[in-house]
Amino acid sequence: MKTGNRLAFADGLRGLAAFWVVLYHMSEGKHLEHLKPLMPHSIYAAVFDAGHLGVGVFFVLSGFVMAYTVRQATVNRAYAVNFLLRRMIRLTPPYYFAIIVTLVLAFVKGKALGLPYELPNVTQLLAHAFYMQGLLAMPHFNIVYWTLCIEVQFYVAFAMLFFIADSSSRHFDGNTARSFVIGLMAIIALCWPLGLISTTVWPGVFFEFWFSFLAGVLVCWGLLMGGYFRLSAILFCLVLLFAGLLNASQLTLTVAVTGLVMACASAFDRMNTWLNWRWIQWLALISYSLYLLHNPITGLSFRVVHLLIPPGITADIIGVTTTLACCLIGSYLAFWLIEKPCIRWSHAVSLGPKSVQESLKSDKD
Repeated sequence: MKTGNRLAFADGLRGLAAFWVVLYHMSEGKHLEHLKPLMPHSIYAAVFDAGHLGVGVFFVLSGFVMAYTVRQATVNRAYAVNFLLRRMIRLTPPYYFAIIVTLVLAFVKGKALGLPYELPNVTQLLAHAFYMQGLLAMPHFNIVYWTLCIEVQFYVAFAMLFFIADSSSRHFDGNTARSFVIGLMAIIALCWPLGLISTTVWPGVFFEFWFSFLAGVLVCWGLLMGGYFRLSAILFCLVLLFAGLLNASQLTLTVAVTGLVMACASAFDRMNTWLNWRWIQWLALISYSLYLLHNPITGLSFRVVHLLIPPGITADIIGVTTTLACCLIGSYLAFWLIEKPCIRWSHAVSLGPKSVQESLKSDKD
């Protein structure tokens, strides 16, 4: 599959991470209780139970992609506003569609099983509509939505920081200003994985995950500028590796390893060749829809299989096969019907005469 101006390795990681999360929710939902004892514990744990760590990969990739998008732009006020508008156009319609699917399937499930089902109230709907449910400590309609709330906060913080840095470029070199601002943020962000700050400022705030996004930003700068910037990215990820080992944090270790692997791919000029396999790039194409839709589809698919086939290893295997097929087909359809128009609409938002063409080429997700 041709990737054009896209970086195949980054795309491939996103596709694999989304698939890993799907496998995790199969296990987390107790759908594989007969298959689990037949697999070696270490393999089952790595393939299924650890799949939630795909979120850490997403966060690193998000920071990487955003830094790559603005690599040749001057982030003034208009650019920052349009940058956020583009991200919301890209992110929100598929998210709203997923909410509708989740609520409809929950309603159908309740009716079919004779279970009480209470429709969400206006406050819950508005909180979800504006990605505020985490900050307001409301339960998510679908647990995977928590990461979108964090992502949106990151987009806002990213646009603000780059606006501040580029506004200072009249007094400093552009790279110097950006390096100072992001470098300072990176040092502060290390306080959470190192355990120097353990309290949550506000439930649902992105601060404790800030380091994972900044790892992606630094790795991207290492790719684009090499030298000192690449060394800084590797050093940052090595500190995270130490912090992850010190505090036994799987998320921190995942972020560190993801950053180091991407830095390695960059150093050896393999960003366009590693993981450039057709099926992985196809997974990358549908990864956002797959992430949003897999949980309700998984629950419905396994329930139907278990209604038709007695519990056992056969039902588990058929359930896995059927569920993966339904998730992949449903996500592919959602990509073409919902995501693809959103990508086109987001590209219609100009980021400025000097940067729009580069932005169109580099919009990774």
